[in-house]
Amino acid sequence: MRILLFSLLIVFSTSLSAQNLKGSWLLAYIKAIPPEMDMGQLKYSEDGSSDEKAFVEPGLMLLTVLSDSKAESFYSDVKESWTIKSDGVNVRFESLQDTLYGTVNKEGMMVLKSTIDENPTTEYFFAHYSPETPSVGLPNTSWAANGNSGFFENKTFEFRPKGELFIWENGRHEKREFYTHKLGDFMAIEFSSEVLTSGFGIIYLEKNEGQKLTGVSFLSLEEGAFPVKSQVTFTKK
Repeated sequence: MRILLFSLLIVFSTSLSAQNLKGSWLLAYIKAIPPEMDMGQLKYSEDGSSDEKAFVEPGLMLLTVLSDSKAESFYSDVKESWTIKSDGVNVRFESLQDTLYGTVNKEGMMVLKSTIDENPTTEYFFAHYSPETPSVGLPNTSWAANGNSGFFENKTFEFRPKGELFIWENGRHEKREFYTHKLGDFMAIEFSSEVLTSGFGIIYLEKNEGQKLTGVSFLSLEEGAFPVKSQVTFTKK
C-alpha cells in the first residue's frame, strides 16, 4: 500500500511539474477576509476562522510568464518584473515590492497569495494565451451585449463622454460609470452596476473586429459566490 501511494505521488508530482505556465494569465477575481473589531482594535484572522465573512470582487491585472524564471505584470499603467521559483508543485513570483506564492488548482486556475497583504487575500488567475490587441474608442458608441453568464443578455451598453455609462434593458437604463485600462497588449473595461454584488465588473477584451468586440468577464450575481466566467460579445448599434 505504501509503495502504491508513493508511486501515485510521483505520477501526480510529475503531472504538475510538466504544467506549462508560460503565457498570459489574467486576474479573474480576489477573495479577501476583512478584519474584525476586537477590544476597539481591528484584527485579522490568521487561522481562516473568518472565512465565512470573506468577500469576492473582480480583479484587474495581467501576469505574463515569459520563461521558466521570468515574468512581468501590468496593473493599469504600472509594469512590474518578477523572478519565478518553482519546485514542480508550488510556484513563487518575486519582485522588488512583493512575493506571490501558490499553485495551479484542478480547474486550471493559478491561485496565489501575497506576502505583503495585511489581511488574508487570495488571487485567482486564469490562463489566457492568444488574444489579439483590441484598441477601440468607446465614448459616443452603443453596443448590444451578449454573454453566457446571463448578466449581459438583452442589454445595451451606451458609452457616453466623460466616463458615463448607460446600461439599457427593456427600455430602461441604469446610469453608471466606466473606465478603460491598458494592460500591456490587453485592454480592459471597468464598469459599475448595482446588479453585481461587488458593485462593479471587469471585461477583458480579446478581439476587435470593427463592428464586433469579444472578451471575457468574471461576474458574481450572488453575495459570497465565486464569479462565473462569461464570454462577452458586443455588437455595435
